[in-house]
Parts: sequence; C-alpha cells; structure tokens
Amino acid sequence: MHKIGLNSIFFRYSLTSVILLTTFSAGLIRPIKTLAECTPSTSTCNSKTDNSPCDSRNPYNLVADTTRVRRIQITWNVCQKNDFYQVSSGDDKDDMTQINDPTARSWTYVGARDLVKYTFKVRGCNAPTTKDTAQEPNCTPWTQLVVTTPDW
Repeated sequence: MHKIGLNSIFFRYSLTSVILLTTFSAGLIRPIKTLAECTPSTSTCNSKTDNSPCDSRNPYNLVADTTRVRRIQITWNVCQKNDFYQVSSGDDKDDMTQINDPTARSWTYVGARDLVKYTFKVRGCNAPTTKDTAQEPNCTPWTQLVVTTPDW
C-alpha cells in the first residue's frame, strides 16, 4: 500500500511537470508586459513584433470604477507618449473633455445616474508639429468602454 502512494505522488508530479513544460515550450504562456517595460527610455516596445498594446500610442485596458456614488472613474494604460488625451462621455449625448496632461491615466465622470448605460471613449493625441491652428492633432483611434451604473 505504501508503494501505491509513492507511485501516485510521482505520477502527479510527473504529469504536472509535463503539462507545464509543454505549455511553456509551445508558447501558450507568454510573459506579461508591464508598463515599466514600455517606458520611452527602453527600446523593448519599439522592437516588439507582436500586436501588443505597447506597440502604439493607443490607450488600452480601459476600466471603470463605480464605487463612489454618482461618479464613474475611467482608467487606462498607455505605452508610448501622447501630448494629451480626449475623453468622450455621455448617455444620450456625446461630451468631449480634453486632458492636457501627458501623464494622465484616469478621468472621472461626475453626476452619473442610477442604472444608466454610459459609453466612454478615450484616445491619445499629439499636437500638430506646426503652429498652424487649422491643422488637426494626430490622434489614435477611440478605445471604448460601456458602463452600466449600479443602483447607488
């Protein structure tokens, strides 16, 4: 009976090892890229060939926090620098806010109503390279998040 227990433990250990090694060697598990890896001072973002969010200026990982009553805080991550961000919000109408802080990673919508579906869009923009006021900024595509508020 003692041999069966040891064989069972050895089998479980071997099976776990085989699964993990197979998963790693097949490339099914990739290391998670952190924002620290994507800072402009490093070249790891620019040299990547995959389609990860760090290959562009696009805001990604939009998340909504509705824990504060009547407020929806939208947060996002970015890899490459933008001069400013534009946030579009609203339920039946679109309102756009410009955040002139290149380090901004959040924005708070105030005055949200109970049980309403809100659509938020965020994009990063760079100012025109010339002083021509008619020239539009260079902006990324909108990244969208739909949030239904709780019954506060």
